[in-house]
Amino acid sequence: MTAYRHVTFGEIRVSYTPALDGGGMGFGQAYVPFVREHLGPVDRLLEWCAGPGFIGFSLLAAGLCGTLDLADVNEDTEPAVRDTVRANGLDGRATAHVSDCFAQIPPELSWDLVVGNPPHVNSDDARTDYRRRHSPLIWQDSDWAIHRRFYRQVRDRLRPGGNVILQENHRFSSPDDFKGLIEESGLDHVGVFDCGPGLEDYYFLWSRLPDTGTGS
Repeated sequence: MTAYRHVTFGEIRVSYTPALDGGGMGFGQAYVPFVREHLGPVDRLLEWCAGPGFIGFSLLAAGLCGTLDLADVNEDTEPAVRDTVRANGLDGRATAHVSDCFAQIPPELSWDLVVGNPPHVNSDDARTDYRRRHSPLIWQDSDWAIHRRFYRQVRDRLRPGGNVILQENHRFSSPDDFKGLIEESGLDHVGVFDCGPGLEDYYFLWSRLPDTGTGS
């Protein structure tokens, strides 16, 4: 049995191991004030590349989503998420998925908001301390292949008015690296936003479904 560590957001105690921590309980917490200020509560939320769910569970604890799906390609994340769900009585409100992007997530599921702290490094880049401390599953996305797959698929998983907000790292990418992927996906590029004081390395990349209303 895995001996989990724990961190608490609001009234939710999240189970994790150091190997699953890609920064979500640190810089990832910038999501809470950002979503509160710019979107407010949503019904259905997905955290993509979720790890143990630091971002998603913090948004749930803050009352910023009604239900939460958490998806990661790493099979070790699922038992950690399930431990959190069980310990906090979140059955029916939070669900773990082991999935390569959306491939293994039930096709009927869709969301009002998709967030994520995906791999930030487009290479086997020796400059990053991630390389020494973490599995490549957490930090490496060569040729932005994971991002490309995500943006090709995410539009069909958004509910009307749905939004996508990913957290990226200025040290290893430029927003221009992703703007073409957003355009090709058919989403509207809303903008690039700072993550707040002390988090100057990081930025939010916001896109959303186009408004198809015809007006009056």
